[in-house]
Amino acid sequence: MHLIQFAAEATSTDTSLFGEAWSIFTDPAHIIAELSWTIIQDFVIIWLLYGTVWKKMVLPRLRREIHKEIDEEHNISHDDD
Repeated sequence: MHLIQFAAEATSTDTSLFGEAWSIFTDPAHIIAELSWTIIQDFVIIWLLYGTVWKKMVLPRLRREIHKEIDEEHNISHDDD
């Protein structure tokens, strides 16, 4: 707690590039905004793209193609009764 207070007091009068960057970096509103965008982007990339595109579209197609190649290589035919 003292470190944050010290950093805030030190940067309140500092107009250098480092001081300005440090004040933005330690600003609670900026931290909350960064965390919010990170969660939103992770949700979109991981859940939506991985969950729907990769697992539902790409992997099944790869599995079918690999299965077909293995069947052809080993002369296996499946009866479609």
